[in-house]
Amino acid sequence: MRAAAVSDVAWGPENTWQMTKCWAVVLGLFLVCGCGDGASNQAGARASGGMGAANAGGSGGNGNGGSAGAGANGGETSGGSAGAGAAGTGGSAGEKAEETLASAVSYYGGLIEFQFADEYVVGQFVNGDYWVHNHGGDVVITAITPVGVGAPSGGARVMNGTMVNPANSGNQGYDSSARDMGFDAQLNRDPAFTGTDLVATPTSSVIKGISTQSDAGRPILSDAAVLTVLSETPPKDAFRPPYVGDRSVVATAAALDYAQLGTHARLGGEPEIASVASHFERVWLEHCTSWVSRDIHPANHMPAYGRDLARSSAEGLLLLQLDYSNMEKERLLIGLVQYGIDLYGIAAAGGAWDANGGHNLGRKMPLLLAGQVLHDSAMLEYADASKHFIFQDDQQHFYVSQAEVDMSHSAAWAPDDRAELTPYETSDIGTPEWGIRHFDRPQADNKNWGATYRGVNGPSQVMQVFAARLMGVEAQWNWPAVFDYADRYYEVESGVGSDWFQALWTAYR
Repeated sequence: MRAAAVSDVAWGPENTWQMTKCWAVVLGLFLVCGCGDGASNQAGARASGGMGAANAGGSGGNGNGGSAGAGANGGETSGGSAGAGAAGTGGSAGEKAEETLASAVSYYGGLIEFQFADEYVVGQFVNGDYWVHNHGGDVVITAITPVGVGAPSGGARVMNGTMVNPANSGNQGYDSSARDMGFDAQLNRDPAFTGTDLVATPTSSVIKGISTQSDAGRPILSDAAVLTVLSETPPKDAFRPPYVGDRSVVATAAALDYAQLGTHARLGGEPEIASVASHFERVWLEHCTSWVSRDIHPANHMPAYGRDLARSSAEGLLLLQLDYSNMEKERLLIGLVQYGIDLYGIAAAGGAWDANGGHNLGRKMPLLLAGQVLHDSAMLEYADASKHFIFQDDQQHFYVSQAEVDMSHSAAWAPDDRAELTPYETSDIGTPEWGIRHFDRPQADNKNWGATYRGVNGPSQVMQVFAARLMGVEAQWNWPAVFDYADRYYEVESGVGSDWFQALWTAYR
């Protein structure tokens, strides 16, 4: 059946997805409408969860987070194209996703459109992102809008680039004006930039970026969309595979176990769950795990800075542990699980969000959430600190030992001097503590409560940890120091966060 027009997704007043797809049949005027809901030591230390040396590297600067809100993905186009929205959930195991033929697919109300050389089989993942296949053959993309700007020969600023199967790297191909990340013209596969069609083989992730108009500051992307090229139609309500690493990972919304979530009574003042869910409707780009990643965090999708990113995801993680119905939680859970799946892909491909100021905070709990509700042992393994010590959330937390006492009384001790230097004493041994680069640079630890970045990270980290407590996944997280330090931080600070969060802490901690 050939699609003459496809219109997807309206977010209804009952907070359920209302997905309507209408196919105009070419033969006759019959209309069919269907509804459906850095060193060898690093790897060893990370793998064992030990406290030895990890990758060292330059310390990045602090900064403010970008905007977190992203509106509904709905769009409408015509002439053989499909408009991206958010697909519904449900369906049984073995059932294939809905599909149609289209010569183009568009995201976010036509903001981004992928145009094909022919009509291919297309459909949507449960989060609303598109997939396309050519029955196992290549998919030829002739154009992607907004049109890419610039040329490989250089000169003008390169904008609106497209990357295919990005690696975890400090280089990108979206925009030549990135402030911190490098620009590699060979990574830009946009047809307007290369002058040739983009030929994508199964299984590939094609990511289109939209550049910010200004080339000053961070990030340099305002929006982005992921198109996944498959070899065949995926299962109904499948999550999009990760855009980094093994893109054959398949999980479906039917596998989500809502019983793994908390059902704690709401106490009033919580943000609207629908509003928070909207923050995760569009892709959170994470294919760089160093501090320079802020350049490619799309401003209309996610915050730029790790501290703010962690706070935003913590709000969603916390709301999932309250007494909303499964239907009310559905949209938020799908968005956060998709984010967790993307993080898993990066982690499984060797990525690590090493401790560095406030940059890499908040990536562990979304992955743990995804693994827990999908009962995915591979994901849960990467969330286990004893097996993969790869998250800032763990690397900055420890119990003071004689080693820290000795270090802070030695000539090697070198904390950030923006705060008063206070050494550890034997009386501090056993105290749950935070260190800006404790895992790879313990000489930078500073007992002083005003230690640089302690206050930057504290509130967001406490919220992430409390979400894990409410969900009951402390054992799966498997790093007690972070939980004990969160308690200590909250007590010393006499509370953190908004009133609604403090009410939850008082009632349930």
